[in-house]
Amino acid sequence: MAPLKRTSGAEAPAAKKTKIVAPEAPILDFIGKCADVPKQCKELLQVSVPICFEVVESDRHPFQVEVLDRVAKLVAGVESTKRAALSEAEGALAAITAEKEKAAAVTSEEKATTDAKKAECDEKGKVVDAAREVSNAALKVLKDAQKTEADFNKKKSGLLKEQESFGKLMNEVFEQLKANDHKSNWRQRNKHIAELQNKLSELGAQDSLADGLATTLKMTPEKRAGTFAKATIQFAQEIFDKQTAKIAQDISALDAEEASLKAAVAQEEATSADKKAALEVVDKEFDAMQDIWMGLDKTRAEAAKTEKQVESQLPRAQKNIDKAKADLEKFNTCIVTLFAHLKEFSTAPAEAEPEPEEEDKMENVEGGKADEADEAMQD
Repeated sequence: MAPLKRTSGAEAPAAKKTKIVAPEAPILDFIGKCADVPKQCKELLQVSVPICFEVVESDRHPFQVEVLDRVAKLVAGVESTKRAALSEAEGALAAITAEKEKAAAVTSEEKATTDAKKAECDEKGKVVDAAREVSNAALKVLKDAQKTEADFNKKKSGLLKEQESFGKLMNEVFEQLKANDHKSNWRQRNKHIAELQNKLSELGAQDSLADGLATTLKMTPEKRAGTFAKATIQFAQEIFDKQTAKIAQDISALDAEEASLKAAVAQEEATSADKKAALEVVDKEFDAMQDIWMGLDKTRAEAAKTEKQVESQLPRAQKNIDKAKADLEKFNTCIVTLFAHLKEFSTAPAEAEPEPEEEDKMENVEGGKADEADEAMQD
């Protein structure tokens, strides 16, 4: 006896059943999502609609027609709402576009005003620069005149000091040495004689005269009575007197020059003050103009910012339109068109038609029977 085959106790997996989706499923899902319809009514409609769709439009019962009309109103209402949402989104975009154009016009106008004021400021700035150059030039002339006056005052002060020191040299040194009336010791005397020698050299006298004067002044009064000594002192006296007169003349000549220089400085001070005042006027006007320009530029910047803010709303508004349009198109395709089609045609499955071969067999059988009947009638 052949051994028995062992078999597994596990059953073979069942075949997967294909899920059949009814054609009216989207409509039933739509009805289930209608928030304005009471739950019991939605459930009643979801049960009734498939039955209504199975009957062709011409054969439907008035109740079935009413049911589908109610659903049609729901579909039309939702479609109307979606169209209104699309229209509202398009209106919002149009409003934002109009607001953006208005903001752009304001920005453009503010920019034109700001640019015009800036150009005016630039021209005024050139006037200020020119006035500053004139003021600086006048100030330089004034400083030059003041320097000339300062140099003159220094020169005059030097002459006065020279006159004082030379007069002191003549009165306190030369006259005492001539009169042999100095009370100083011989060292102080020699120092004074050396000062006179240096002064003669400075005044352009020959060295022999300076040396002769030194020798003469060191002589006793008796020895100075000689011709050489007298001539030497006389020549020196003439040079010193000439220098005294020259210094006095130079100082006297400075008076006219001093008056001229003072008048020139006063004139340049007045001119510089006028040019500075003119500069301050145009500079003040320029500052005020710049303040206005800065205010206008701030307003322009705010207008540009507003325009940007409005413009930034356009993508979202367009996105809302695209979304509303896609939502409406999807609803029309999935619900409106489908409902219209199902309402017009029956969803009941069509009766199966006999196959052509079976029809031929039936015709042959019936034909054979007819022939036999004919033959029997003939017999």
